[in-house]
Amino acid sequence: MATASITVRPYDGGLIAAQLLSPATTIALVSFGGAQTGTLTDDDGILGNPGAGATYNGHPISYVGSGTAQAGINVLGVTIPFGPAVPLVVFQAGGQTYFHFPQGEPGALSGVAMVVNLTPAPYRVFTPVCFLRGTLIDTPDGPRPVETLAPGDLVRDHRGRAEEVLWTGGRRLELAMGLSADYARWLPVRIARGAFGPGLPDRDLWLSQQHRVLVAAARAELLFGAPEVLVPARGLVGMAGVTLDTGCRAVDYHHILCRRHVVLRANGLPAESLYLGDMSARHPDVAAAQEALALFPGLLAECRRMRMAFPALRMREARLLRAA
Repeated sequence: MATASITVRPYDGGLIAAQLLSPATTIALVSFGGAQTGTLTDDDGILGNPGAGATYNGHPISYVGSGTAQAGINVLGVTIPFGPAVPLVVFQAGGQTYFHFPQGEPGALSGVAMVVNLTPAPYRVFTPVCFLRGTLIDTPDGPRPVETLAPGDLVRDHRGRAEEVLWTGGRRLELAMGLSADYARWLPVRIARGAFGPGLPDRDLWLSQQHRVLVAAARAELLFGAPEVLVPARGLVGMAGVTLDTGCRAVDYHHILCRRHVVLRANGLPAESLYLGDMSARHPDVAAAQEALALFPGLLAECRRMRMAFPALRMREARLLRAA
C-alpha cells in the first residue's frame, strides 16, 4: 500500500466523466473550487489499474483518466489553449470530482478556462527507482543478476567493500501502447556500453528514470561544489549513448536495500542502492519504502538515520551538468 499527500482542485461543474474524456474539452475556471490537500492511498501506486484499490481521504476512488491540461484564453468568443500543457489526473471520491496536477497547475490561470485532453489510461502516482531484471550487480563472488539477490546476501560497493542486502523487491509493469504520454514516465533509460568510458558500463544497462548513477566530472565540482554527484538517469538522456527506451512494452523493476545508502556496480557502472533516508510522502521511493518497512519494522529507525552516499542532483541540475 502506497500513500502520498497530494494537492487537488474540486470540480463542481456539470460535465460527467464521459464528457471529460472527450478530446480538447473546455472547462470554465469558475467551475473549480480552491486548492486543497488530501491523502491518496493505492495498493500498487497506479491509479486506474484494474483490481487495485485506491482511496482519497478514506473515500474509494473512481478513476476518470489522465492526460494534459492547458490554460485557455478567450479570443473573439473562442477559447484558445495558451501556454505549455501539464500532466493532469482526474478522479472521483466521496461524490466529488477532483483534478490533480502532478507537476503543478497550468500557467496563466488568469485566463477564463482550461482545455483538457484525457484518456482512461492508468497513471502511475509513484515513480519507480530501481534496476531492471538481468542487471548484473557486483558481489564478493562475482556479478549476479539483480533478481537472484535475497536478504542476507552480500554485494560490493563501487570501491569493493562488502555490504549486506537487507531487503529486495520487484514488480512487473505492463506498458500499454498508444493510450497516454504518461506511460513514458515508466520507460527505462538505456545506457549503452562504454557511454561513460571503457567498461562504464561493460554492457548495455537499463535503469528506471529516477535511478541515480554516480558521475565524476570537473564541471560537477565547479557547478555544485562536489567532484562526484549522483545524477538521475533521466537527466542524462541526450548525451551520447543515453536514451529513453521507447520500445519497451513490459519491464521488471528490482530494488536492493542495504543498511546504508551505497553506490553499487551495475553492469560495471556505479549506481545507487535504494535510499530511504527521506521518508516524506512525496519521496519517489515511498512505495518501496513502505513495503520494506512493513516486512521489517525494525528498519524504520535505521532508515531515518540513512544518509545519501554522495550529493544528489535534481533533474534541472542534472540537465545543467549534461549541457556543461
